Amino acid sequence: MTEFQKTVTVGSGIGLNGPLQFELLPNGRSARLIKDYKVRISDSRTIIVPAGFETDFASVPRLFWRIVPPWGRYSPAAVVHDFLYHTGLVTRVEADRIFLDLMTKLGVPAWKRRLMYWAVRVGGWNAWNDSRRREGSHA
Repeated sequence: MTEFQKTVTVGSGIGLNGPLQFELLPNGRSARLIKDYKVRISDSRTIIVPAGFETDFASVPRLFWRIVPPWGRYSPAAVVHDFLYHTGLVTRVEADRIFLDLMTKLGVPAWKRRLMYWAVRVGGWNAWNDSRRREGSHA
């Protein structure tokens, strides 16, 4: 681990195998999971974000960081959302809905989770399409 990396544990409220554990990367803005993160999204469905997955948490433009910073109570939900966008395991609509549901389970205030949900509904197309192009280029 470099001097810039630090192991952090957060969000035990939704993880089936404990809290989200990650190391901050040298850029100071991204993180890499150091342990699989399992989340139940329904009685019959579990999502596993694997160790090694890299995230930027909530992709909020710097202009809005005073209202919604990239890290917060919603960070575990943002990591799952990033993973779903990256992999395309579900539709974009489903990924955004899962994000909203997980923020509710984490106790994110209603005004903030609605704001973040609508931000990804309106502005998430670029990230979704970029991930689909990357996945397509690997085929």
